[in-house]
Amino acid sequence: MPVVPSVATDRYYVNHEIGDYLRIAEEAAPHLLRLYTIGTSYEGRPLYMAEITNRATGEGHEKPALWIDGGWRGGQLLGSSACLELVRQLTAHYGRDPVVSDLLDHVTFYVCPRLAADAGDLSLHTGEWCWSSTRPVAPGMTGLRPGDANGDGRSLQMRQQDPLGQWKVSRRDARLMVPRSPEDRQGPFYRLMPEGLCEGGSRATHGAVRSRLDLERNFPCSDWDPEICGPYPLSEPEPRVVADFFRSHANLGAVVSFGNLGSGLCMPEPTRADAPLVNRLARKLQEWTNLAVNQTTSPGYLQWAYQNQGLLVVRCEPWSLGRVVGVERFDPDRPLDEPEQASVIRWLDQNCPGAFYPWTAFDHPQLGPVELGGWEWLYSWLNPPPGGLLQSELDRFSKLVLGVAQCLPRLHVSEFIEETLGWAESHDGEEYPPLRKLRAVVHNRGFLPTWVCRGAERQTQGHLELQLLMDHGTSLVLGKERTQGQQLVGVGLNEAETAVPYTAGDAAEARYEVEWLVQGAGRVQLEVRHPRAGMCHLNVSADRAVHHSAEPVPAPQPPPYSAPLPPPPPPPSRPAARPSAPTPLAPPPAPPPQAPPPVPQRPAAAPARPGVPQPPARPAAIARPPAPPPQPPAQPAPPPQVPAAASRPVPQPAPRSGHLGQPPGTAAALAAGNAPQQQPVPLAAPTSPPPAPAGGRVLGSPPPKAGNPVSAFAAHARELIQASQQRPAVQNEPPARPPTGGGGDFEPFSPGLPIKSAYGQPAESPASVDFDELGLPPDPMDSRVLPPLLLRKREKGK
Repeated sequence: MPVVPSVATDRYYVNHEIGDYLRIAEEAAPHLLRLYTIGTSYEGRPLYMAEITNRATGEGHEKPALWIDGGWRGGQLLGSSACLELVRQLTAHYGRDPVVSDLLDHVTFYVCPRLAADAGDLSLHTGEWCWSSTRPVAPGMTGLRPGDANGDGRSLQMRQQDPLGQWKVSRRDARLMVPRSPEDRQGPFYRLMPEGLCEGGSRATHGAVRSRLDLERNFPCSDWDPEICGPYPLSEPEPRVVADFFRSHANLGAVVSFGNLGSGLCMPEPTRADAPLVNRLARKLQEWTNLAVNQTTSPGYLQWAYQNQGLLVVRCEPWSLGRVVGVERFDPDRPLDEPEQASVIRWLDQNCPGAFYPWTAFDHPQLGPVELGGWEWLYSWLNPPPGGLLQSELDRFSKLVLGVAQCLPRLHVSEFIEETLGWAESHDGEEYPPLRKLRAVVHNRGFLPTWVCRGAERQTQGHLELQLLMDHGTSLVLGKERTQGQQLVGVGLNEAETAVPYTAGDAAEARYEVEWLVQGAGRVQLEVRHPRAGMCHLNVSADRAVHHSAEPVPAPQPPPYSAPLPPPPPPPSRPAARPSAPTPLAPPPAPPPQAPPPVPQRPAAAPARPGVPQPPARPAAIARPPAPPPQPPAQPAPPPQVPAAASRPVPQPAPRSGHLGQPPGTAAALAAGNAPQQQPVPLAAPTSPPPAPAGGRVLGSPPPKAGNPVSAFAAHARELIQASQQRPAVQNEPPARPPTGGGGDFEPFSPGLPIKSAYGQPAESPASVDFDELGLPPDPMDSRVLPPLLLRKREKGK
């Protein structure tokens, strides 16, 4: 299997060698790299572009992308070698470096090593200085054409003696040429020009450059100069190819271009909306590369990509001979003075021999006697000399690209949950289709927002889109199959910074939530895409695929209903076994789990008491039906004659304690921890509503006794008075009241018609229920058994 070779550091590549290197890398890593030719140059040379990403995790257009190019200048050869070194690191370190592996799984790299292919090959083959393109701006223009004049394969400088010359020989070093000062009167003085031949044969056009066309300025911009920018925007094939590629690839989010002579990083001046985030990112890039970051407003390629396309643009200009030598305050637009040039020559003699050539005489065919020598610009000022300096610059450029790639937006689906809510009705014997609720939460875990940069905001950066893809037999009940969401901010703070740190921004903009209701058991696939943040694919319900065979499919059992069901009937009552000897030191058992309290039921009969005759059998529990409609009063029927009430012993009421239905002593037994377990009381069957009262009798009371009701009540009252006289008197302490809230031993009743009591006085609310007939003990709060003092208080306070 081929291996990606190392990038040569002893020379620079011509255009066809760049294509050969990319082909070898494609053969070595076919799953990561694809080689394309996106167009041709003015002279017909192919423009190579490598797409690098892990296609096992998605195609290149489905991921956020980064564009890297080697620059637009013919003499800037370092950018091409830096792009090839980036290709080598990405393809060779995948699976070994976790950062590279993560980036290739989620990011696409578009690498174009050389855009000015014609000018680059011309500089390497002939040494001719060419700005950007070989196309002449004005046909027939005469002037000096830089190149190799003596045929030694180098393009140096020429100097020719001229009394009106602007240069002189330095006193510090005879090889060095310095500008002429105002007080200089003694020669010799020289005219300094690049090595080359003159076209047109006129000495008056010395030093004129044949072509000043700059491909970087051929992009649409406001400051247009036809001599430098071209006849019209995108008139040249190289810028037109790049512009078409940018417009057709919406996943592009950032651009890293290469340049020279800047000694740092350059970014377009951001707008007010982008300034906080771009400035914060610029400081981070400066930390990664140890290069100063400058902002520019010059028109051209950088401004077009930022203002028109809304991309994050970074130009890397790492090489600077003055910075490497240690010249302070180096500025490419400011010429070096004599001491600074002398220090540069001494450094080149020690570290890069051959970067400065001594002056030698040459008979120029057009200019006559001249001297050739001086700086070799191609391998000193424009590019680092081949060797160790070139290798160090290649590593610096790769770190910058990987850092920018980690800042791109990246979509992530944090939640995609399915919940079955129920089952729909089946038709024609089909299976029961489930009703499933789907919920998805999408957020951006990249540093930059999904719109990357707003630029001039003349174009849309796309929207977040969620789409459901369902199998046959699965339908959407609620929601939309294609949903457009909002733009998502990244993890980078997108607010202005102040001296005092604070937290700003809306957290709701960092994620987007959406829900659907789906009917059917088929598989559902979710696609989340954003033009600049990539695409995500998720599947749910893979195990619930639709059954496509001809065999009948059994209907699934519906899930249990979650509503509360009525309690089951209690088991038959059985006497609980009383423990023989309770353990005094044993802790009480843990209480059983709390259950809903049963509806209190009246016991079937009063508990048996020793020595007291049992009352007659108690009728079934009286159900309280809703009040019947009012009826017209009827004539009271004569009551049946009953014998006079016979004298009988009155049962003694036992002291009440505990709860309803507990025998005496239960509360004390519970406190001691040895009380028997209380058995549930069986529910009594409800009875039919009684007939309407005929003689004004209270609803719910037993039928009247035979005989005179007044005499029967008087006899019963006398028995109660005798029973109250036999009870021990309690001084200043009223008898215990039953527990409130329905805890008494008798059923509340409605007051009856006022009748005369045994004392001949009308009672406020005489009882219409006979305690003895119902088998209930007398109520201690009854007015017939209360002491006179309490009775007076009760009558007074009503």
